[in-house]
Amino acid sequence: MAGSQCDRASNDYTDPVLTARIEALKLLAERSAERVAVLGPGLEVIYANKSAWGDPARASALPRHAKCYEAFMNQSDPCGYCPAQAVFESQEVYSVSCSAGVDATACGMHQAHALRSSCGDTRSVLVLFKQEWSGAGAHMAEDPVSADKVEESEPVQLGELIGRSDPMRRLCEMIRMVADSPATVLVQGESGTGKELVARTIHRTSYRRDKPFVVVDCGALPETLLESELFGHVKGAFTGAVAHKKGLFEEADGGTIFLDEIADTTPHFQAKLLRVLQEGEMKAVGSSRGIKVDVRVISASNKDLEQLVKAGRFRQDLFYRLAVLPLYLPPLRERREDIPLLVEHFVAVSCARHRQPVRTVSTDALHALSEADWPGNVRELQHYIERAVVTTTGSEIGCKDIVALGTSAQATDLWSVTRDAVHQAERARIIQALRQTGGNRVRAAKLLKISRASLYNKLRSYTIEDDN
Repeated sequence: MAGSQCDRASNDYTDPVLTARIEALKLLAERSAERVAVLGPGLEVIYANKSAWGDPARASALPRHAKCYEAFMNQSDPCGYCPAQAVFESQEVYSVSCSAGVDATACGMHQAHALRSSCGDTRSVLVLFKQEWSGAGAHMAEDPVSADKVEESEPVQLGELIGRSDPMRRLCEMIRMVADSPATVLVQGESGTGKELVARTIHRTSYRRDKPFVVVDCGALPETLLESELFGHVKGAFTGAVAHKKGLFEEADGGTIFLDEIADTTPHFQAKLLRVLQEGEMKAVGSSRGIKVDVRVISASNKDLEQLVKAGRFRQDLFYRLAVLPLYLPPLRERREDIPLLVEHFVAVSCARHRQPVRTVSTDALHALSEADWPGNVRELQHYIERAVVTTTGSEIGCKDIVALGTSAQATDLWSVTRDAVHQAERARIIQALRQTGGNRVRAAKLLKISRASLYNKLRSYTIEDDN
């Protein structure tokens, strides 16, 4: 339609979604030691944080619409290869990353991410630079917070979120930065990764912590009931509406509302939700009066919303409204180093819940649990540990205990992993016994408390004769 918001020139940054995204990025980037900038279609610098400028005086000395190569490299010509330019040239490309190899950039730019408007077109690009570079202001490459860095092996915890992997460290840092922002947050990840826990942690870390945190499972309610639950209804709005009912948006006023499984909503409901996000007000079913609400909206989905938008199954304008601050929760198999911490935590919680003395988990069992695939992610691991606590005895949970649990398809994989862990541990113990006895197999069998025949069988099974 002529004169619509989508017909504006590409360098017009009055689009509300784009404005919200850039403002949110500014809030995050100013508290980050990483070099961050936002570029326009002509590669002009719309915004750059202090780390990106290096010398703060450079920002005021440069022309208003300085190009990135002028601002960061003191060059009059663009770089030979530019990830940001690649994103602008193809509207289908969402992000470009470059390695340290042939496609490395002179300015140190290593990632470029499209910032889409409410119409879905790329009007600006978020760029991230490497810390070490040789351009203007290279003296700022040192990490200003290096003195405060924790050892990589040291676990991090934020509320009930715990881990030591890089993804969990980044997630906790992002939560701290976005907590007080009014911008919407979209949490995406596989089922069981802990999306509701992330939403709850954001709420408890924010200034809204003393206000309500309301959870809505959008996939569990039919459209008419979901609309009534969220927005409320007036008396007589439909059959059975015998009294006025406040909606959950109104109940959550001042706090946070968490819309889980947002991908399962209908186009009609999505249109109503979009209006609430745009106008900051809602209308009860059957009412023509708008009600202003101050609610932080966090949504979640285990489906790829961008793919649903491309397939025409989710409103594009709503997606960009919901995903001003997108967060991704990796599956457990991509952060295996967190599993021992989670196991220890779940064992302690389960022991307390079932009034049992605190149990420990053997090294072999931890190794087996860490190697399992966990298709159900953290939720599956938590249920598995609780079952182990309830159905086993003794002060330690070992490999045999966890192998004996269940016969489900998931447990079959875990059985294989655990069996391999037991075999590896047994083989290592036999080799150790042979070394302790100088290769004397009779004495080694006595040390291992097994018969000589059993030892000989195991030596053949594990091909230990070939190793020694």
